[in-house]
Amino acid sequence: MFKSAENMFRAHLLAPVFLLSLVTACAPPGTDKSDIQVPDLEGATPWTDLELEDGADDFHFVIVSDRTGGARPGVFAGAMPKVNLLSPAFVVSVGDLIEGYTENQAQLNREWDEMASFVSELEAPFFYVAGNHDMNNAVMAEEWQRRFGPSYYHFLYKDVLFVVVNSELFGMVGQPDTPVPGPWKQADQMAFIKSVLAQHPDPRWTIVLVHQPLWNYPSVNEDWLEVEALLGERDYTVFAGHFHQYSRVTRNDRNFITLATTGGGSGLRGTAFGEFDHVAWVTMREDGPRIANVLLDGIHDEDVSNPELLSSVTEVANAIEMEALRSTDDLFNEASQKVTITNPTESTLTIAPSVARQTNFNIQGLMPLSVPAGESVELFLRLSTDEPVPYHSLTAASVEWIVTGTIGERPVQFPVLTPVLPLSKYAIGTIDGVEVDGDLSEWGPLTYNAAQQGDIVSPELDPNDVSFQFDVREGPEHLYIGVNVIDDDVSAHADLIPRAQDSISFSIDPRDPPERDANMDVGQAVLGGDLAAQIATIVPTGVHAKDELLSWVDDANANTQISFASTDTGYAAELAVPLSYIASKAPNGENWQEARISVGVYDLDSDAHAADVLNWQPFRYGGAPLAGSQVFVRPN
Repeated sequence: MFKSAENMFRAHLLAPVFLLSLVTACAPPGTDKSDIQVPDLEGATPWTDLELEDGADDFHFVIVSDRTGGARPGVFAGAMPKVNLLSPAFVVSVGDLIEGYTENQAQLNREWDEMASFVSELEAPFFYVAGNHDMNNAVMAEEWQRRFGPSYYHFLYKDVLFVVVNSELFGMVGQPDTPVPGPWKQADQMAFIKSVLAQHPDPRWTIVLVHQPLWNYPSVNEDWLEVEALLGERDYTVFAGHFHQYSRVTRNDRNFITLATTGGGSGLRGTAFGEFDHVAWVTMREDGPRIANVLLDGIHDEDVSNPELLSSVTEVANAIEMEALRSTDDLFNEASQKVTITNPTESTLTIAPSVARQTNFNIQGLMPLSVPAGESVELFLRLSTDEPVPYHSLTAASVEWIVTGTIGERPVQFPVLTPVLPLSKYAIGTIDGVEVDGDLSEWGPLTYNAAQQGDIVSPELDPNDVSFQFDVREGPEHLYIGVNVIDDDVSAHADLIPRAQDSISFSIDPRDPPERDANMDVGQAVLGGDLAAQIATIVPTGVHAKDELLSWVDDANANTQISFASTDTGYAAELAVPLSYIASKAPNGENWQEARISVGVYDLDSDAHAADVLNWQPFRYGGAPLAGSQVFVRPN
């Protein structure tokens, strides 16, 4: 299909090129054929001017962004033919090309070979840049060296200096003070950068390619500040990736651009949020680079998103406030939910809501709204079921709010997705004599059922493919969680990390609000210590590779006991957590009364590229969390 499209594209260009060649052929002898030649017409002419935007030293190159960190199959591969249609001189990356985070050589070979197959479709040269998913341990660093040689290097083209920097030597993700181990030292990289910039003091432009936007952390790495100082007053632009969210900022009166994704994990909320799949098409001109963000479904300039716009749209999104529906009853039949929408901008916003996901309760009362600048409006939703049902049987629905207006002087339209779910606090049962062996026969019926995806932004999964039931019980010395997984394709992979295969995730947070109710993305939770402050782990059904990114699970694994057992319909698991261990995480110690308890099942089918996750309720660290969800109360 792409070949045909390319031929058609070239065919459409052929006619004007052919006509131009006839005109050129008729040009007077001795005319410079590098200039455009036109007939000598009197009066009006069918063109604007003849000053061509095509300098002798101009060229184009393409930058692809993060493919992994939650790779979505087909996106990166599908981008390669589209890059070919742009006909760049070459293609560069900003890292995160494989999922990585493994020391298993066979797994690394598979992932790098797959990446090589994608790159082989390009018609232009491809320059590799290392990201944290590409290089997180000594084994991965040595594999990079074997395949690609240096992890930091430079090249020069038409007097433009390209400097490729290995951000993982400045500090690894999750361990910002620890350079990635392996063949290279950060001191050597710094000496290299200093030497290259000294050898090329006055190119017409310098392009720096680095994975982590090292300037965009609360505490900026001292070595990175030295790099900026070394760049000095020369003309330069810096490109990075990693955060999966586009942003252009100005530092030192220069552009520092963080790209979005080319297939990596993303909420894909659109340009206003900086969440989209794209490549950057860069034209090097005499006055510097001109950047077109070619979305895989459109074209936008370098200011497609910036921190100020993102801050404003995030403020608007957060200003759609759904009143929490929290009950102490066991059964739900009907309720009224207040929605308050505040307009923090300086112009009127129009809001068009609709039910995006209908589940097992009804939502009524949605209507278009107009919210004047600086004001608030209220809307009351009517939620109901045909007959009373247990709160725990309800599955999260969602409402999409299309926001249209002007932020600053920029017209915007973007969606805001909110979960809707009446909540109760769920009772922890009691149990005696549990033998943690994966045999659930002593449990009886399990109370909580995840037959449908409970997280509104995660992929919908076929209940015939995977579902689970679970329960939470307290014994004399332990809190127990029993899980029965219905899965038609169960397998263990010793060479895969837990979150890449059939696994179960558990988290127990006995802290008090607001810490317990807090929601944030998983990166913030890891780096900020929120996950380490609770009991959280991901455990696969068998032997597995170590997940170095999730080092915080080690403490939970050392203090808990879990066992799996095969069943006729899938597998079962039992988790035992000492009450004393939970007390060590609770501000009230052994007198803790409530905990936010989450269970999720990772499912990897034999024909799938990556594992999907089935959640019972909205994922606390996902794109659409629900404050106060999944709260369990101890027995009296």
